Amino acid sequence: MMQTKTSPEQDVTDPVLVERWQNGDAAAFDALYTRHAQTIYRLGWAMLQQTQAAEDVVQETFMRAHKARHRFDPDRASFGTWLYQIALNYCRSHLRKKRLVTMPWLRPSGEPPELPDPMLGPEGHALRGEYRRLLWEAVQKLSNPLKEVITLHYYMELPAVEIAAMLDCPEGTIYSRLHNARRRLAETLSAQGVSAPEIFEAQNAH
Repeated sequence: MMQTKTSPEQDVTDPVLVERWQNGDAAAFDALYTRHAQTIYRLGWAMLQQTQAAEDVVQETFMRAHKARHRFDPDRASFGTWLYQIALNYCRSHLRKKRLVTMPWLRPSGEPPELPDPMLGPEGHALRGEYRRLLWEAVQKLSNPLKEVITLHYYMELPAVEIAAMLDCPEGTIYSRLHNARRRLAETLSAQGVSAPEIFEAQNAH
C-alpha cells in the first residue's frame, strides 16, 4: 500500500492551499497530496485493479497536476474534480496500452472493497461478498463509458453533477448512462438468478 505524505495544513481549505501551491509553497502541495492521495488511489484501483498500477496513478496524477498547476481554474471545477479528471485520463491511457479487460473487481487480498458490517453474521457477510463479486464481474462486461459512470457513482460515491463536470458532458448524459448500465447489469445478473434490488442493496450497504 502506498504511503501518504504528512502535512500540518489539515484545517486549511483546498482553495487556500491551491493558491499557495500555485505561488510556490511546497508545504501546500504536500498538504493537498495528503488530503487527496488516498482517494485517487481508490479510483486507480477501481479502474485498473492492480496495486502497483493504482500507486502509479497517484504519482502520475500529482506529477501532472504539479506541472499544470497554473492552468487549474477553480471557477470551472473543484480541485478534487480536477484531480479525478487527470487520474481518469491516465487510467484510460493505461487501459488502452495494456488492454486490461477482464480482471476480477476485488482487492489484492481477494476481499470486496467495503468495510465489514458488525450487524451481519457470517452467512450475511458471505452472501454480500458473493453479490458484490457477481456485480463487479458484470461491470467488467460493460462498455467503457458505462463502466466509468458506474465506477464513479457507486464505487467512488460521486454525484451525477460532479461526474458530468469530470467527464465534460451534460448531467442528463450521466443519468442516461447510469440507467443503461443498471439495465444491462440487471439483465446479466438476472441470467444468474440474482435480482438487481438484492445486489445493489449489497453494494450500497454499510
